[in-house]
Amino acid sequence: LHTLGAADDRVFVQAGEATYVTGGKMIDGKETKAGEWLGKSIEGGTEHHLKKGDVIIVPAGTPHWFKEVSPECNTFMVRVNKP
Repeated sequence: LHTLGAADDRVFVQAGEATYVTGGKMIDGKETKAGEWLGKSIEGGTEHHLKKGDVIIVPAGTPHWFKEVSPECNTFMVRVNKP
């Protein structure tokens, strides 16, 4: 899942680990609903190794996706809409 949206996302890791990519250029993006985009991949970007207890904040308009996820990985995301 490769997303680009109009809201800031906060991703919280509750268990396990993952490689999360932010930034770069979304490839073959399509708007799936107003302000939400999904693409096939991301070119470039910065990889972040996340583990239990980590939080990453992704600014609105920034492509992001989970590149690798451990089987026990459990995350939740809070979307903060811009006023």
